[in-house]
Amino acid sequence: MPAAIPLIAVVAGGVASAALGGGLLGALVGAGAAFVVSSIGASVFPAKRPAAPTRPSDDATAPGAGRTQSFRQPITEHQIVFGRCKVGGPIVFIHSAPDDEGRTDGWFYSVVVLAAHRVRGIGDVWLGDTLATDAKFAGLVRIDRHLGTIDQTVDGNLIAETGGKWTAEHRGRGRAYVALRLKITAEAFPAGPPNIAALVEGADTILDPRTGATGWSDNPALCLAWYLTAPFGWKASWDDIDIPALMAAANICDELIGTRAGLHERRYTVNGRVSLGEGKIAITRKLVAAMAGAMVVSGGRFFIHAGGPALPSATLTSDDLRGDVTIQGSRPRRDLFNGVRAVYVDPAKNWQPTDAPPLLAANYVTEDGGEQIFRDLEFPLTTSVATVQRLMKAELERVRRQREVAFPANLSALRLRPWDGVTVALDRVGAFPARVTGWRLSPDGGVDLALSEEDPTVWNWNPAVDERAAGDSPSVVLPNPGVIAAPAAIAVATPVTAAFGALGVSWSPVGSAFLVGYELEFLPASVAVWQGYGGALGATAASVPTTEPTAFRARAVARSGAVSGWREAAVPGAVTAPAALGITGGVRLSGGVPIGAVRLQVFEADSASLAAATKLAAEPTALPWDRTGVTAGQTRWYWLRSVSAEGNVSAFAGPVTATAL
Repeated sequence: MPAAIPLIAVVAGGVASAALGGGLLGALVGAGAAFVVSSIGASVFPAKRPAAPTRPSDDATAPGAGRTQSFRQPITEHQIVFGRCKVGGPIVFIHSAPDDEGRTDGWFYSVVVLAAHRVRGIGDVWLGDTLATDAKFAGLVRIDRHLGTIDQTVDGNLIAETGGKWTAEHRGRGRAYVALRLKITAEAFPAGPPNIAALVEGADTILDPRTGATGWSDNPALCLAWYLTAPFGWKASWDDIDIPALMAAANICDELIGTRAGLHERRYTVNGRVSLGEGKIAITRKLVAAMAGAMVVSGGRFFIHAGGPALPSATLTSDDLRGDVTIQGSRPRRDLFNGVRAVYVDPAKNWQPTDAPPLLAANYVTEDGGEQIFRDLEFPLTTSVATVQRLMKAELERVRRQREVAFPANLSALRLRPWDGVTVALDRVGAFPARVTGWRLSPDGGVDLALSEEDPTVWNWNPAVDERAAGDSPSVVLPNPGVIAAPAAIAVATPVTAAFGALGVSWSPVGSAFLVGYELEFLPASVAVWQGYGGALGATAASVPTTEPTAFRARAVARSGAVSGWREAAVPGAVTAPAALGITGGVRLSGGVPIGAVRLQVFEADSASLAAATKLAAEPTALPWDRTGVTAGQTRWYWLRSVSAEGNVSAFAGPVTATAL
């Protein structure tokens, strides 16, 4: 493990009583130390846990955990959104009210705070795992988006509709949030109000000193500088930040790198959310991890660095020594690894933590005697599979440059800072590049340096060779008692007589362990409202008393009370403009066949009495159609009835009459 990590523990421990708020820089300078924050060598991004009560799924220290979940807690921390990501947040307001159908709690109101700062935009909103724009939510959802501006106006809809619960004082200034009104129905929301998450384009007050412009950015170096100066961050001033170092880091992050798909992307970006309850060091670690870099506090200033080749700023020779140098030719076995497994956040998988393609270096496995040794890493603010693989490779290559040097330097080393690149050129040791990973003033008047071997090839990247295919992890399907499928089909027993006293209806069974039964409803042609027929039917068939064309619909009911969508057998339209024409030996019937009809029933009589008519065996599928076998001079009356694919019948069209020739 590079010396940067132990250095953090030593320095932070030595000045803990003073390292709070604005006293941090002064405490570090007074201690004669350089303070380094780096993710290199750190495992699973250790972080302070929030003091507020949390649910396991809302653990802010896990990558992606709680990222897309909204939750209610009496005390919780705000969150910061960098770049672009899907996030949930604390629910700060819930209300119900009578809806337009008079149901007491038909309207459900919710306010979810997405970020503790102004954001550039709030895009798609998910209700559960479904976009709010899905057709099944049509007319049921209203979403008001508020970007968190300092002069933000109050949500007028909430004031007008919540009976004084949401007032003109609830402006949410400086807080980005969404206000939703949902009409709760069993079909659209079978499990009740859903989880709410949104795609947020994060902070848009980020200064880029290269251009002087302020706006949105997903550049990790610029986002870290913004966090350093934020009132909820390190509370530093821009005078505390070394601008040349920041600009150099921002340029490294913006370098275009080729990908396996033949495209180009910037070397490093940051996209994700962090909780303020994690603490400054933990948040800073996540940001520097996204750019394989470090943040150094030296001489009362912040120096931000992104991972990339370092030009040697000095050459250390024996003239710079004040004592015996110690060179360790290889790292301890416990610090070595020859493979990397990592987790990142994949937008294509609902913004959930996803395994990156593992990296295993065969040459390093050979060096380690054939043993495969993996290091597990997490990159919660990285959303590109190509970027995460570059981060994995850099971590592996850096640890395999194994020489470490304890260099007791004289005061000439005052010109160096942690993260500086140097060339070590000592007698009887070949010159090699290294990076300063530790810096401390010595009581005897010198500077103790910790150096780790490194060279520019650490950052080399050939996408055709180094980038591995992401593949597709097999999906795990878990049971969901709050969701049940609709019957796959419904059928009506088609009547074969002109008059009938009942219609039989059946539907396909639903294969679910959570099925408790079915609901059936029918709608006679002369009635305007659907009629219920029993509840929680165990059977998949019923006979419904009716004497007129009737629509039917059935749905499944789960044990949890959730219901499926309806499967419907509608009444087909009737034949339009029926007509009859006598032809030689028969009658020609014509008219318009309605959409949805698959065949026609033809009833024939010797008089204009439907009660005396009988159904012909032939069932034409199109018109005109010829009725043959009628003796010349005979007159016949006809009625037509269309039949749907489900077997349901329409009202009769007719009668029409003609005489055979």
